[in-house]
Amino acid sequence: MKSLVRFCRLIVGVVFVFSGFVKLLSPVGTSLILKEYFMAFHLGFLSGTAVPAAIILALAEFLTGVALLLRLHIRQFAWVALILISLFTPLTLYLAIFNPIHDCGCFGEVIHLTNWQTFFKNLVLLPCVIIIFIGREAVSQFRYPVLEWIFLSLFAVMAVAMLVRTMCYEPIQESTAYRVSNEIVASPAAAAGSGYETTFIYEKDGIRETFTIDDLPDSTWTFVDAVTTGPEKVSDASDADFRLEDLSGEDITEEVLSKDKVLLLTVYYPDKYLRRHSVEQIAAMHDRAVAQGMDFVVVSSAAMEDLPDNIPAATADAKLLLTFNRSNGGATYLHNGIIVRKWASAAAHRPGVDFNPGDDAEMEVLNTLNRQRISVELLIFIFMLLSLVKFAVFFGKRE
Repeated sequence: MKSLVRFCRLIVGVVFVFSGFVKLLSPVGTSLILKEYFMAFHLGFLSGTAVPAAIILALAEFLTGVALLLRLHIRQFAWVALILISLFTPLTLYLAIFNPIHDCGCFGEVIHLTNWQTFFKNLVLLPCVIIIFIGREAVSQFRYPVLEWIFLSLFAVMAVAMLVRTMCYEPIQESTAYRVSNEIVASPAAAAGSGYETTFIYEKDGIRETFTIDDLPDSTWTFVDAVTTGPEKVSDASDADFRLEDLSGEDITEEVLSKDKVLLLTVYYPDKYLRRHSVEQIAAMHDRAVAQGMDFVVVSSAAMEDLPDNIPAATADAKLLLTFNRSNGGATYLHNGIIVRKWASAAAHRPGVDFNPGDDAEMEVLNTLNRQRISVELLIFIFMLLSLVKFAVFFGKRE
């Protein structure tokens, strides 16, 4: 029985640690999925709690996985694991059958599973968790329970440090189409004047034909699809949504993406942002960016009032802006449409921040990717080090 429990602890612990870890890398991304859950179950009034709920869920999964994997207070955390998997399994079965949302978000934005894949994954974990729960009393305990809490606290500090770094400074790692080094492709609509052409497919009496915008058929034909072709292929679905407009409604996407060095201040919730930051602070950021040889554009989901006339402003879809930079009021450095670096709102407003270090965008892309790689490797190293220290401290100290 002990060997079976040990095997199950390994399986469940690894899955929970990984699931919690990737959620900690992007708590705002997880909160978007939770909002979809709330809307699907007619709990829209809970949308305001999505970010705290995402953080709590990520911490719960990560620490439960650590506890199971390293045998820390396993009798208590076996209960937590059983509660979580007992909630997840019927929930994912409902999602698989009725498909109210397309991505459960169980592995954040790193791995995307279908609802049926997620359900079968939980179906495998459920008996493992039950075995752990039944055999929890047989697992050897340690003489000093307080040390177990100390080690769990150290892992919690590591998790909180990840959250602080991601939400207050810059992303540790991203998995969206708008991650550092990716080139943004303007939406077909935005690029319509740059060699792109949209044709429309209609059907009548089982026969499909293609028409242009200037030669659409009469009402006896049924619209089927619209196809945009051009010199470049849109590489990702989210790229197809990238469209910026000036305050008069004119498309400026290509104009912004063609700039050599431009800093975008993106605000998806203008009211919330302005409650924390003043127009003077935006102007100060603009002045710093210009002094560092960069263009500067404020892009918000709705026109921001009282902006000085010398600060270019644009609007874009709120969901696009939230995906583009997870921080409300975050800054993103673009070089000819390539994402060079991102800052969260708090970091972007620091007086001494250098948006254009070395005046070399290509080198800064490499530096940013290197920092992200080192950050992930450091987190993995800390996790492994704490695990090894735990085994060294507790070796031979079982009851």
